[in-house]
Amino acid sequence: MRCLSKAFVVAVCLLAVGLSSSPVPAADVLAGKFTLPHATQWNDTVLPAGDYTFRIARTLTNADLLMVHGAAQAVNLYIFNESNCRTCQTASLNLAVRNDNRVVTSLDLPGFHVNFKVRQSAAEKREELAKTAAPSEQVAVDVN
Repeated sequence: MRCLSKAFVVAVCLLAVGLSSSPVPAADVLAGKFTLPHATQWNDTVLPAGDYTFRIARTLTNADLLMVHGAAQAVNLYIFNESNCRTCQTASLNLAVRNDNRVVTSLDLPGFHVNFKVRQSAAEKREELAKTAAPSEQVAVDVN
């Protein structure tokens, strides 16, 4: 009986500690800012030209959360750092240019690289394959 009461007290204490502890907040991996000179599509969101800040935070899963905020628009994306990029020495947001449209294709940060899928129609894919080189742009990124 005495053993049972000690086990009960220990179990209640552990439960109390578990319920009273607060979750650990996500730690920022990287943060910074950039300026888009033109409206730019990032996945399904079009970001108007302007100044933006970003944060990359760890989550409880193996994906990181990329949070991009501007005056008029914001986008949150779960991303997977594709490699510990040793060749990514400069920070840049890489864009594909189609006519007057710009689409984010990748993000390079020191030691960090992630690609984004570019959604294209079948006609756009045929047109791009017919070209020798697709025009692209880089937007400078300041990392804090």
